[in-house]
Amino acid sequence: MRVAVIGGGAAAVSLLDSLLRRFEGEEMRCDLTVYEGSANLATGRAYRPDLDCALVNREAGYMSVRCAERDHFLRWLHREPRYRGTPYASQPVDSYVPRRVYGEYLTSHLESGRAEAERRGWTVGVVPEFAVEAKATAADVMIRSAGGVSHFDRVVLCLGTGEPTDPYGLTGTPGFHPDPYPLRSVLPEIAADAHVLVLGTGLSGVDVALGLLRSGHRGPITMTSRHGLLPGVRATQSPFQLRHTTPEAVRRRVGPDGALRIRDAWRLLRDELIAAGVDLRALAADRPAAERLREDLSQLDYNACHAAVAAMMHQAREPIWCAMPDADRRLFLSRFHPFGKPLYNPMPPPTARALLDAMDSGQLTVRSRTAGVTARAGGGFTLEDGGGRLTGVATVVDATRSGLAGTGTRAEPFVDSLTGSGLAVRNPLGGMRIDVATNALRATLPEDVPRFFALGDITSGDLFYAGSMYMINARAEVITGTLARTANSGR
Repeated sequence: MRVAVIGGGAAAVSLLDSLLRRFEGEEMRCDLTVYEGSANLATGRAYRPDLDCALVNREAGYMSVRCAERDHFLRWLHREPRYRGTPYASQPVDSYVPRRVYGEYLTSHLESGRAEAERRGWTVGVVPEFAVEAKATAADVMIRSAGGVSHFDRVVLCLGTGEPTDPYGLTGTPGFHPDPYPLRSVLPEIAADAHVLVLGTGLSGVDVALGLLRSGHRGPITMTSRHGLLPGVRATQSPFQLRHTTPEAVRRRVGPDGALRIRDAWRLLRDELIAAGVDLRALAADRPAAERLREDLSQLDYNACHAAVAAMMHQAREPIWCAMPDADRRLFLSRFHPFGKPLYNPMPPPTARALLDAMDSGQLTVRSRTAGVTARAGGGFTLEDGGGRLTGVATVVDATRSGLAGTGTRAEPFVDSLTGSGLAVRNPLGGMRIDVATNALRATLPEDVPRFFALGDITSGDLFYAGSMYMINARAEVITGTLARTANSGR
């Protein structure tokens, strides 16, 4: 089976690992060709070399390219020769490591996967170019890149995430940084005493603020977004028994038309949180960011809200999201998602402590209700938000993200080729439409045997938050299972 993998980051590594395990001991031969035009093979944008203060936001014992072996990364770290004699060699399960270390794991696993593939007689080739076009015939699929054309039986999109969105049209303005990564390249360009405005209060914005603090930045730092909500703080993982959002309870709420309405989904979520002892008013209240961080840090041993949300994300996410019509999903994203994301995508405790210290000292401020950022004549920027007008900003770093499943400008020609030829359909919520049972792309004219698949963030419109490593692992298993079932279909 000839398989083209479009994108060579963490999802591609997980897919290769899944294929090797799926076909272990079988005579099946796979020839993989990975198209990756950036220098970030295996690591993607998220895990390439960077400052050590940029941490993976999950505990080391729960990060893996295998959803069934959550400690796979930690085992690698403990035996990795380059870390022998360092604290990493005995890193505990609940510790947090730099993202660049996780990137080294991915790179190492890709190398070992390629070696295992070659031992079996497979090939794993890398085309150091971006794929720009796909065409399908009854016999095979053609993929074109700058260097030429190749033919395949199956194609898997592993496009990763896109760059920030520049919501205020500041690209090209002196003092504006359109992408915060890699931090080690961007932050040294910022004057140590400059007032820095960070657009976005999610994990990328947190990376920027923490990177500045760890680099000895002396000037004020302001983070701003529409809601001004920082990620929560990840507490110790605790077992939680769902009572109101079990798959059975979700099915009972589905209407005669097969759809789950947002009002019913909200009642399920609300009842689960209330049963866990969560004060819903505290979640929606306009509370200072420092107060929220302080409260989360006081509940690291057990945070009832985070435990309930983690359980729901693991067990109830797909039953709920897949049963909701697009209109209800859109309403959820606009009304509830900004308040839910800090709960299901929290930051490591060491990061939260550093931010809180900076808030208490007055160096770091978090603002909300961002209305606009404009460049000033003669240099600098002005922020307009719910707190009024802020002037004196010398530097702006864009750490925003808009909507779901942004793929980035480099992937757009290939995606346009798929949609233009009817091989794929865009999801109105972002990314591409898929068959959730197989992760196959939905086409204008469905095929009897699926040949195009998608993995990772690009599928979030139909799967919701599909870019986490766990979801990538789990869905790689779904794709390889489908490939195994259709391997002898004659197409």
